[in-house]
Amino acid sequence: MYQGNINNSSPLLKRIVGFLPALFILAGITIVGIYGWSYLRQTLFLNYIDTPVYQPTSFSKDQLWKPTPQAGSKIGDLIFPSLDLNVRVVQGTEKDELTQGVGHYKDSALPGQNGNVYLAGHRDTVFVKLKDLKKGEQIHFATPYGTYVYEVTGFKIVSPTDTWVLKPTNYETLTLQTCYPFTYIGSAPDRYVVFTKFVSQK
Repeated sequence: MYQGNINNSSPLLKRIVGFLPALFILAGITIVGIYGWSYLRQTLFLNYIDTPVYQPTSFSKDQLWKPTPQAGSKIGDLIFPSLDLNVRVVQGTEKDELTQGVGHYKDSALPGQNGNVYLAGHRDTVFVKLKDLKKGEQIHFATPYGTYVYEVTGFKIVSPTDTWVLKPTNYETLTLQTCYPFTYIGSAPDRYVVFTKFVSQK
């Protein structure tokens, strides 16, 4: 009797095992499709956004960034001459803001405020070329108050809990963050951080 039960269930087990490869393939296609559509949607959105380059204008320091930019509003353009890359920067780093471009962490300094200007962006869209950035190369942050030029000084891979990278400074600097590894599918475990020093204002 016991042997008979095993034999009777074998065809069903064989069918289930036979379907497993197809299920794995279908799951893989679904995952790639979801992330592919997300990438395409954000890329198309960014391509249709007007990103004018700001012209230098004279402002006194007490006029800078007043009133404080509203969440989701454009505050400038981030330009990487060595990467042939120009992306818009918006106020805020919530999900909705990051679909519009690079996000400015609202509790960090803004350009010209002599502090740590902290920006974040998705590794598979606006910051897809960040891995190709090298020490000594420049980053230009064009704003309504002029263009601020920074030079890359280093890189570091940190944990999402390493909040020291957000620490305020009493000098002008720009810090960029994206998820890491760059080729990771899903929620990446680490963060890739770019450090800079202030060079000049145009």
